[in-house]
Amino acid sequence: MASALRWLAFAVCVAGLVMGPFQRTFEDVRRYGYLTDIMPSDWRATNVWLDSSECTVSRGAWLAVCENDRLIPISERAIADDPGHALLLSAWAALTGERASLVDVARLNTLLNLAGLVALAALLFSLRAWITSIFLLALGPAEFLGWMGTSPHWAFIGMVSLAGILPLAIATRSSAAWIGGGIIALALVTLVRESIGLMGFALTLGAVCATALRAPRTSRALPRLALILVLAAGALLAPKWATMARDAALPMAPAERLQTHGLSHTLYLGLGFVENKWGIRYDDDYGEDLANKAGIVFCSPEYFRMMWKLYLARIAEDPVEVARIYWEKAVRLLVVPTLQPGPPFGLVLLIGLAHLLAATWFGAWRRVGFPQGLEIESVSLAFLGLFLAQAILALPSHLYAVPVNAFILVLSGAIVEFSARALWTAVPIRRRAT
Repeated sequence: MASALRWLAFAVCVAGLVMGPFQRTFEDVRRYGYLTDIMPSDWRATNVWLDSSECTVSRGAWLAVCENDRLIPISERAIADDPGHALLLSAWAALTGERASLVDVARLNTLLNLAGLVALAALLFSLRAWITSIFLLALGPAEFLGWMGTSPHWAFIGMVSLAGILPLAIATRSSAAWIGGGIIALALVTLVRESIGLMGFALTLGAVCATALRAPRTSRALPRLALILVLAAGALLAPKWATMARDAALPMAPAERLQTHGLSHTLYLGLGFVENKWGIRYDDDYGEDLANKAGIVFCSPEYFRMMWKLYLARIAEDPVEVARIYWEKAVRLLVVPTLQPGPPFGLVLLIGLAHLLAATWFGAWRRVGFPQGLEIESVSLAFLGLFLAQAILALPSHLYAVPVNAFILVLSGAIVEFSARALWTAVPIRRRAT
């Protein structure tokens, strides 16, 4: 009975979220509807998504653009772009029979953020981290639903939340339903943003290894963990499965470019975010110039192989210079807040680490009745560490760092819940003492 009442309270909170902040943002997008016919998106790939949705309506094709009765792979027009938004907008166009618009793009981003917020809060609630869950639902709307836009970046905070479902479910030994949902969520995340999908997979791998080390060697959990890891790896390949299915089903020439951002491209150009001895610039045009000079197609498999060689060559040539570049980029993220208003990111990371280590060292998690808090804080801090790594290896831009706020809120909520439970535990002691 108590459990049912708690879930009823959670449902009421979600209903308030949907009818309040989400509904306002969803309806506010309509104000910009008049622009959809006279102004393209300032994000070039977004306009290609819309063209692809029109191709879905006219030819039943997906991840393709119709040009002169020919089907062109979308990767040839939306270069170095993840396929998730285009695929989802094509699915919407197939259902409605109409070309997707910029309003549809903004609403899709809002829906993805809502899904991430509710799913993560629901998992936390199922773990009996009730205060943490409600804390996220109360403060999350400003970060998840307080904005809108037509580039893919506006959905990234929702994708980070969904990427955390699987590793958190594994670490806390949640039900098969949560683990299965986490695998599906990881596939969606990888479709929308490859780098966030890689973060989710890296934490999944860590959670599987940690769980396997805790289990006895003869445990029946090991085959299950191995299966989860295989399925997670399959989810990480979701963009490849989508393009392979398209190529098998539709008459179209092979794509010259890969349907991905490409890790090597980001790593090499990331050396150019600050001034450097090689004159590298963090600019896609710089990468395209390198491809043209080498006589290869920009963002083709050959291009990404070349970028790997260049990146490793720069590290071998002057590792001190590379370390200096990475240090400068790390500092740029550490000294600024990602949560507004809030302390600098580095201070948030330091406070979280200090609390996790202190609570673990003194065995306080179980004493305050919050053992699941260890895994929740560990996964949250791991995401903060991965975003710091992203800033170091790629770029410390505020736009790319803001999605980490999903787990800054979870971390903050877990610390609040730990403190509340510790206080509650101490109250009977005070009473007996008096």
